[in-house]
Amino acid sequence: MNGLDDVPDTVYRAIFSGIVLYFALLVYAQATGDSLAAFASEFVFGVIAIGVGTILYLQAETDRGSWVIPGAAVCLVFGGMVQFAYLFTRVLLLDTVSSIAVFVGIGLYIYAVWYGDEESTG
Repeated sequence: MNGLDDVPDTVYRAIFSGIVLYFALLVYAQATGDSLAAFASEFVFGVIAIGVGTILYLQAETDRGSWVIPGAAVCLVFGGMVQFAYLFTRVLLLDTVSSIAVFVGIGLYIYAVWYGDEESTG
């Protein structure tokens, strides 16, 4: 998985900062009932999903032998886009679909990393 080595450290820091911001906004919104903070956390969730999916897509270009990384990238980007659709429509089904797509994308990525490690050691 050499494609991820080409990603600048600032991108990793931005993703990490986004994840911390997401959880901080989510906890704040839940604790205070602030609807603007809840909206902001949902927006950040979509941005993170699309950002991580894009990074994985860059990885997929260097790892052409497997469908798992591109599948994870597609799920994450799709989940992020559906999250934005939810923000504009407030249809709860879209929120559920977005969460499921993102979880599937994360699961596929974990599977790829685990399976890749198994192949390199075995």
